[in-house]
Amino acid sequence: MNSAAPGTPPWSGRRWTFVIVALGTLQLGAVWLLSARSRPPQRQPQVEFAARWLTAPTAMRAVDQLLLNDPTHLAAVNPRSFSGAWLRPAPPAYRPAEWREAERSFAQPTQTLGTAFQQVLPTGPATLFEPARKPATAPAAAVVAQPALRSASRLLVEGPLRDRPLLQAPALPSWPHTDVLADTRVQVSVSTEGLVQPPHLAPADRVNDPAQRAAQRTADQHALELARALRFAPAAKAPSARAATPSEGVLVFQWHTLAPPAPKPD
Repeated sequence: MNSAAPGTPPWSGRRWTFVIVALGTLQLGAVWLLSARSRPPQRQPQVEFAARWLTAPTAMRAVDQLLLNDPTHLAAVNPRSFSGAWLRPAPPAYRPAEWREAERSFAQPTQTLGTAFQQVLPTGPATLFEPARKPATAPAAAVVAQPALRSASRLLVEGPLRDRPLLQAPALPSWPHTDVLADTRVQVSVSTEGLVQPPHLAPADRVNDPAQRAAQRTADQHALELARALRFAPAAKAPSARAATPSEGVLVFQWHTLAPPAPKPD
């Protein structure tokens, strides 16, 4: 007969499933119990602002009691506390002494009154001021030098061309006009033989009057025609090493004007 105990049978699958489900349930319960729970948000009470004027003596005493219970009464800056006493110091109690002096008058000798005026005033008779009196001598008259009036038209030469004399001076006419004509300036260049190359007018001021502008244009054109016909003396012969250059200059035609003739009566 065999005395050995029979062996323990193995667990079934249903038993293993039950054990695993029980252990998982215990673990989830421990996690839920040990985790921090969030509290629901509490509703904040509504704060209403209210202001009251305290003017009665009992109300002022209540305010003083509230200020005494303030924890920052002595630590923070406050005009009614120790820390704020230096902000508005009390003025010193000073009262000047009252001093009075008996009334007295300065002595003034009457015999010396007016002495200063007598020293300033002259001893002789006073000179009266006569604003309407004319001066004894008339003031010197200012002498203004005026240029002489032109009696005829003339030609002036400016620039290096002045050293070249004209072979024959041109006949310059006088222009009938109600106003004085401006000078005509013509720029020219003269060759060594004395021939005038094509001249041209120098820039001049513009005339606003149409009638005077037409007369000035006529005089300028006549000056150009006279400048083309001028002949100057030949230039001195230059050394062989240097060729002679034309002479340049400006011809100034100073015109003389005459009064225009009076219109004939019908």
